[in-house]
Amino acid sequence: MSPAITLRHDLRVRRSLVSLAAVCSMLPALSGCAIGDATGSGRPAAAAGSGPASAPAAGSGPASAPAATSAAARPALCDGRKPAPRDPFPFNRDATRRDGMLHFYDAGGDPGGERYVGGTAFFDSLDSATLAALIEARFIDPYDRQNAAPAAWEILGFLCRHPQVRAMGYVTSIERPDYRTSLETVYAGEIDAELRADALKFCVDAEGLATDDHLECFWD
Repeated sequence: MSPAITLRHDLRVRRSLVSLAAVCSMLPALSGCAIGDATGSGRPAAAAGSGPASAPAAGSGPASAPAATSAAARPALCDGRKPAPRDPFPFNRDATRRDGMLHFYDAGGDPGGERYVGGTAFFDSLDSATLAALIEARFIDPYDRQNAAPAAWEILGFLCRHPQVRAMGYVTSIERPDYRTSLETVYAGEIDAELRADALKFCVDAEGLATDDHLECFWD
């Protein structure tokens, strides 16, 4: 991975983790916010990348992270049968509806920046419920994969198994011939032994992987 890509990605994940930590500090009882260690104690979410992360400037990063998916809110698709592949995939081309389901941010850190740059926009804070809805609405091909990344269907399964995990990715605009929604990162502000063990297997082909005090798994 080039230094520029590494820096850009680290900044994006750092903003997402800082936002998740902020929400969890306001709602400490929320399931999935604080995983804690074997003794059951919770810790504030750690930021990704080297060095401490500062709070994002207004408008430059995620405004908030969605509430963790509880067992009661588990999407039905988590236990559903994997769809058959379709080639070509019949994408739902209602880009306005698709974009309304996602939390976008400016990857360059400019509060006044445009959402789409070069026909591409980045999103984060994607939980299992929203990913399931995107697949059901045909905004994501369940077999789509970002280079060496697992397929979107497999990422859904990972989020279903670990409701505290979120995904990041990008969309291409309706004007582009490669209109799609792709996933390139899974992350969590805290990590326990169960999540770490699963992540080490799930992210075996990742370009970047952190499993120390948080989870960050990135496929370039």
